Amino acid sequence: MHIKRFPEPPVDKQLPLLETEPPNRFTLYPSSREIEQRLDVSRWNDRPFTKALVLGEAQLAFRAFDMASLERYSNDPRYLVYFNDYMGRLSIRDEAFQDATFPERDKVSLQTFGLGFRDELVPHLIVYLRYLTSLSPEHQQYWMSYLVPDGVRMCRQYFQSSVLGEFWQNRSIRYAIVEEMDLINEMSQAIWGTALFRELPVDDVPIGLTTFLRPTSENYDRFIMALDKLLSDSINLKFFEGKVPLETETVRKDGKIEVQRKGSLNLLEEWLLAEIIWDDKQAFRATVIAPLRKVRKERQGPAHTFSPDRFSAEYYETRRSLLWSVFNSLSNIRRTFGRHPKAAQIKIETWLDEERIDVF
Repeated sequence: MHIKRFPEPPVDKQLPLLETEPPNRFTLYPSSREIEQRLDVSRWNDRPFTKALVLGEAQLAFRAFDMASLERYSNDPRYLVYFNDYMGRLSIRDEAFQDATFPERDKVSLQTFGLGFRDELVPHLIVYLRYLTSLSPEHQQYWMSYLVPDGVRMCRQYFQSSVLGEFWQNRSIRYAIVEEMDLINEMSQAIWGTALFRELPVDDVPIGLTTFLRPTSENYDRFIMALDKLLSDSINLKFFEGKVPLETETVRKDGKIEVQRKGSLNLLEEWLLAEIIWDDKQAFRATVIAPLRKVRKERQGPAHTFSPDRFSAEYYETRRSLLWSVFNSLSNIRRTFGRHPKAAQIKIETWLDEERIDVF
């Protein structure tokens, strides 16, 4: 109780507690004004977050930062940045930590960081003072340059897990997409004896698929590249062997036959149309195939051309919309496979079936 964990409640809520609570249930902490009168706090001027704790702020008070603050670390291979859907951590890698030539000031880590949001769901980075104070003076100054004004609220899921110690009941749209692909694999293995997708990522989330990015065209391209690798590049071409032709033959003007391998999405569309009777083929193409093709088409730009970077908050909504359309595409495939008798025993999590999903 002698560690001030949380910011103090308002005075009008504290006063009644002095009369109703037993003396061993509360602690008196010095005010920042009292501390400044008794202590020369200027010695911590080069460590602004440490200074805040010296002045009596709570260990779990937080600061909010622009997402650009992370890019110094995520773009540097000497740092390990681990991302989950609403939280993450960063640290210097072992090789750099043990390297005597690597500056000591840069051997830093953050045990945890999380998501916060401002108006219109614009994401920001949240870090507790407890962990910011472990940074070197140089890195505290660096983070101060990305500090944003008050008004950022902590993501509910990060508060639940880091403060209340509660388990998050729902899942993210990114997690739901991978879960749908896992279920499709399980069903296709049960029905046809082969998984439709190759091995899928389990733990670490590529930065391109996280919300921990600024809304720039370059980061959107990064997102598209990561999403296409997860989707089209994961399709197992061996699944289609013996089911549909894997190649096309075209007679050229000179009479020679040109053989070309079909793309993964062409094979998927052709096989789904041949294997399953769809009530409305146009609706099938619009809801199942079109979202996957959109991801593949948008990947062609960054993969083959140079373009100037651009900042726009619109990328947040564009990302959300595309993730939802991809999820709906995979959900349609999974629900269709689920009607097969051989897939009847495969369990579907309630949160997924009821779409209790958060889009960060």
